[in-house]
Amino acid sequence: MTAFRGIRRPLFLYLGALIGAAHAFTIGVTRSRGRLLLREMSEYLFGKGFGNEPHLLPVTRLAEYRSPLSLRIHAFQSADGNVTLEELVVLIAAVAQRKAERLFEFGTFDGRTTLNLAANAGPEAEVWTLDLPQTHLADARFAIDSREAKYVLKSVSGSRFANTPEAMKIKQLYGDSATFDYGPYVGKMDFVFVDASHAYEYVMNDSRKALSLIGRRNGVIFWHDYSAWDGVTRALNELYESDPAFADLQWIEATTLAVLDCAAPHKEAEAGTKVGAHSRAETHAQT
Repeated sequence: MTAFRGIRRPLFLYLGALIGAAHAFTIGVTRSRGRLLLREMSEYLFGKGFGNEPHLLPVTRLAEYRSPLSLRIHAFQSADGNVTLEELVVLIAAVAQRKAERLFEFGTFDGRTTLNLAANAGPEAEVWTLDLPQTHLADARFAIDSREAKYVLKSVSGSRFANTPEAMKIKQLYGDSATFDYGPYVGKMDFVFVDASHAYEYVMNDSRKALSLIGRRNGVIFWHDYSAWDGVTRALNELYESDPAFADLQWIEATTLAVLDCAAPHKEAEAGTKVGAHSRAETHAQT
């Protein structure tokens, strides 16, 4: 009995810490104090540059992006640089629900996401995926964070979809997303995923290019690593607050995905007004 009393306190402390961590990484991640805790943990583990930017995008419920449809998931195992399984389900559910036929991806990496996008698109669908070859790393137009160079320095892009049936739907493109010629693809996409460089300048460039790829079509754009990489967070915050075309940007709870539904194409931008952006900036200034 004496021995039990000796371990009871540490056991309760351990359980309390476990419950607290579970809360922080689930429900708590959508609340300001929970996000602050995650930011402090990321600074401790990784140093400055991760999770230091404020999170200004309105949060939307994860349940809104789950699908009752049967989804095909390949390559369950994720690697550093991949989306999580939860995020992958969100992306492929959007493809399946919208019956996306023309998809464009910024940042191929190992092709895990590309493979799953193709698997859940229709039989006639086409997926274009753009990647920066390692031989072009030194010549990139904008500076690339040294921590993400490892995602470029790989022997081959798209290794996960190589020699799969889905590869027939996939067109591998190579180039710097800041200088790539998007002419043949502008206004023709109905699904775009932005997950290339996390540097602010690249995210700003890729986001505007993504919008041009949708054009006046009904489509959707997803971004990876909002709240995780400061360059992504800063860029999307700025677009949300200053550019009416991005006024409907949202952050999907419990993920690092941001989303812009382009079903009503840029009405505010066409009207030439920035009232919504100014009102949001005023709201943030008051809070």
